[in-house]
Amino acid sequence: MNFPENLERQIARFSAHGIRGRAVMFALAAAVAPFCVLVYVSAQADTSAKILTIIALALAMASYICLLASLRPVADLAALLDQHAGDARDGRVLDHHQRLIGNVQSLATKLAVTQRKASVHPITGLPGRDQLLSAIADDIKERPEASALLGLIRIANYDHLVAFNPGAAEAMLTALNKRLADAINSQRPLAHVDRDCFAIWFGAVGDPDRSAAELEAIGYVLMQELEIDGFTLTPDIQIGSALHPIDADEAGNLLNRAFVSLARPLRTANGALAFFARPSAEEARQRFSLEQDLRHAIRRNELVLHYQPVIDLAMGRVVGAEALLRWCSGSHEWARPSEIVSVLEESGLVHEIGLWTLNTACRNLRLWSEHGLSDLKLAVNLSVHQLRDRALPTALTRTIAAHGLSPSNIELELTETAAMEDASRTQELFQELREAGFSLAIDDFGSGYSSLAYLRRLPFQKLKIDREFVSHVDQRADSRAICKALIDLTAGLELAVLAEGVERIEEVETLRAMGCSTFQGYYFSRALPPEEFLSTVTDADWLARTTSRLHRDREDLRRRLV
Repeated sequence: MNFPENLERQIARFSAHGIRGRAVMFALAAAVAPFCVLVYVSAQADTSAKILTIIALALAMASYICLLASLRPVADLAALLDQHAGDARDGRVLDHHQRLIGNVQSLATKLAVTQRKASVHPITGLPGRDQLLSAIADDIKERPEASALLGLIRIANYDHLVAFNPGAAEAMLTALNKRLADAINSQRPLAHVDRDCFAIWFGAVGDPDRSAAELEAIGYVLMQELEIDGFTLTPDIQIGSALHPIDADEAGNLLNRAFVSLARPLRTANGALAFFARPSAEEARQRFSLEQDLRHAIRRNELVLHYQPVIDLAMGRVVGAEALLRWCSGSHEWARPSEIVSVLEESGLVHEIGLWTLNTACRNLRLWSEHGLSDLKLAVNLSVHQLRDRALPTALTRTIAAHGLSPSNIELELTETAAMEDASRTQELFQELREAGFSLAIDDFGSGYSSLAYLRRLPFQKLKIDREFVSHVDQRADSRAICKALIDLTAGLELAVLAEGVERIEEVETLRAMGCSTFQGYYFSRALPPEEFLSTVTDADWLARTTSRLHRDREDLRRRLV
């Protein structure tokens, strides 16, 4: 509701009559009696009494003037009510009091209608967050100890669709809203709590496990294909939840916990339903503390790179290394690398650290080349978040050139799962990086669910077998079958293959017998600081011991005797 800035024009018609006029009439009437009394007294009294009488009269008149001035805001308000609430007379002649009351009632009715419209979503017509929280609070108040589930359903690809086709996005919301209405019990409170998120309160009745199963079933219903604007669309549905009173005992906190759960994927798959786990309050505190400490660590230069050698047994030498991020601090002594990377990605620091990693790795590689290691290929990991940066190839090329290196000195690694997240973007990026001269590798191969036909279209040169299949490959028939198939596949596709995570001589010999000759793992060496890496790989005795068959046979015998 927009009120005019200049109120004088709006209340002009009240100056001669209405509230202001009535106030003037009453003020003048009230002044007649004391005025007459004062005149009479002044005629009978001496000069000093006359002076006091005049002063009293002046004070009385000033008071009446102040009274009139104080009534002006009331008149202004009456004018605004008359303007914005409309005429409440309905053809009847009303006095000013009745008109004011009618205007207030009319305005209150309009405000109530406006609030009702604002509390529902304009597309789905569902109630909003406040109404849901009110319903949850009432339910919890009646059954404070009962277990109850709050479910969230998020349309993960809604914003992607809005970016280029808002109309189709609205149509998708409308269709999914209809599916929801058909799928859930009409007694369950359903709300539209965010632009791409619905909430369902299952109530403090029944079994929470049954509610969770129902929520899962609803998710599968929603992810079925839709026909919108002549094309088929598959909603990307994600589910989160919070359980009362375990996760929270108050409505607002319960909804917040459910939203937090959406950031904790248990499993995801392209075009499939994604389920989410609820972090405990302690886990959330630890995560936040770790992120804050990591931000401080960046400023204090506590992050370092260690390098794990890559050994080619067929050539009998070190052919490369992988740069691995490490963090050592007083409170987080050698924090787990996977934990560091996940926090960097979630906090948005991954781009900054990615550039720092590449610069540091290039600086060390340049130093090593001056000590006779000019033919090493250094592997640097890429994050899925970095793939979304269109300027990534340019940034990589410029950074490497600044250190006097060639792109052929660098091998860029991307996990199989990350490569599959945005297939078309990955293929475009790989082609651009390959043309720039970089070597490309798929890391942790076998841990995801990618299509071999799709992977073959990516212009990568190396495949790294995930350590899950490498570990105890000599003892597990299923791992041997998988590794043999992967090694044969790379040979047929003319790709290099590397077994990562080898820790035992039996694993090395088993994989070498299958045709794999390039290895990385603790059996040969842990990840080393740059100075120790240089001294280690240039040590002829270490290299001879590491790569010689005689040494491996002796080591095998020693372990068997022990």
